[in-house]
Amino acid sequence: MNEAGTAVAMAAVQFQRGDASSAAELLGPVLAAEPDNVRALVLMTHAQLALKQPELAFRVAHQAVLVAPESAEALGALSRAFTGLDRHDDAVRLAQRAAELEPENAYRHNRVAWALLGDGQRGVEAEHAARLAVQLDPNEADFRITYAMVMKQLDYTDRARQALRDALALEPDNAVAQHELATLDVVHRNPFALGRLARGASGLAGALRADPRQQASRFMLDVALRRFLVYTAVLLAVLAYVGWRMTEFSVGGARVVAGAAALAPMLFAAYFVVRLDRSLRAYLLTVLTQGRQRIAAIGAAICLALLLASTVAPAGSLPWLLGIAAIGGFAVRLLTVSASNAHVRSAGVNVSVDRVSIVLWWVVIGCVVAAIVLEIDASDEAWWFSVGALLLVLTAVICLVILTRRRRARRGRFRGIRS
Repeated sequence: MNEAGTAVAMAAVQFQRGDASSAAELLGPVLAAEPDNVRALVLMTHAQLALKQPELAFRVAHQAVLVAPESAEALGALSRAFTGLDRHDDAVRLAQRAAELEPENAYRHNRVAWALLGDGQRGVEAEHAARLAVQLDPNEADFRITYAMVMKQLDYTDRARQALRDALALEPDNAVAQHELATLDVVHRNPFALGRLARGASGLAGALRADPRQQASRFMLDVALRRFLVYTAVLLAVLAYVGWRMTEFSVGGARVVAGAAALAPMLFAAYFVVRLDRSLRAYLLTVLTQGRQRIAAIGAAICLALLLASTVAPAGSLPWLLGIAAIGGFAVRLLTVSASNAHVRSAGVNVSVDRVSIVLWWVVIGCVVAAIVLEIDASDEAWWFSVGALLLVLTAVICLVILTRRRRARRGRFRGIRS
């Protein structure tokens, strides 16, 4: 093996270890001396894509195809570069051409599946390509993961979950499969399936242990724990509100509901926490004591204290205690969401500010405040305030509809420009 071949082989080893930067440094001198070295060009393409340099990857891959237009490997590399540039039609065309040149190569069909996944509108074709890759090489975990991603896009969650389990059976330490399987548990639609949420958090922690560079796993772990905090705040707020409404009919019933409103969130939290390992409990404690979330945690503690006080307080003070606890619960929920978004942005992840949701939640809090004040200090003019609150809600709904339509219109124009 000559010097260039040795450098390319060393670069391949570095790339497989996840060090794309070192691989690119090794390949630079090779390409300077041999600009038509197809193997070096292809490997440099993959390295530049890993380094988030799709434009440079495109130029390198294009050179590889010019040198070897019938090389399936070069065509596949250029297809990946097109995907990185969001030129999905070109990516699909080249991936399919590479698959035609090497129809028995599972990697070529796997690339077709990913190219079709990037397109976003051709899930059925992607499923066919991903399934063919698995059939050609059933012992490759990456192909199972690709199939799972296709099933996830097609909303076949059970099939995606099974494909990821199959991938982990082949490679138990595969961080990507661990991450994707845990993510399915985190983003499930049932907000009170705490066992599944805890399992997802544990899976994400396992993915991070397998590959500490997995920023996506760190992000989703944060989402999982903060989602649990949001659910807890909502449960507290709703039960406190129900208790406040009960004061109109039964003081004893209101006291019972107040006790339940204090006990249920604590049991809810305990059920989740005991399913976490020690390191995740420590991380959850860190989340609770940072920034805005610390204010939300203090607010939640005050709300719980008010609810506990409501179980023994004089009947005349029950409406105030339960009403303030309900308002506080809704405010804690809003603060927790705000804290979560702020933490994610501080980590360098771009999260758009959903001003519509923020406005609507403040409207909810305002309406609850108005209802509590009107109920406690009822007067002949109370109905004016009720009408005003109703108009406020209707205005918020109208604004939501208008903003949603404008957002969809902007997205449509953007897609038209991209296409």
